[in-house]
Amino acid sequence: MDYFDKIKERLSSKLKGQELTKESSFKDLGIDSLDLVDLVFELEEEIGVEFQDDELLKITTVQDLLDLIDTKK
Repeated sequence: MDYFDKIKERLSSKLKGQELTKESSFKDLGIDSLDLVDLVFELEEEIGVEFQDDELLKITTVQDLLDLIDTKK
């Protein structure tokens, strides 16, 4: 399972029928900052990386998060 699939799986209950793509904006999907922080914490534990607060502030799309994960792996 790739990281996109992990993100999609974790957000499935919040998507309410909306399609998740790599270009999807978390804001447009109705994913608020607390949901995003929860997602990031889960990913940190699962894939063994740690994100800095200033890095998290730059995440607006799914691709932003995927790019950040890639820089950490």
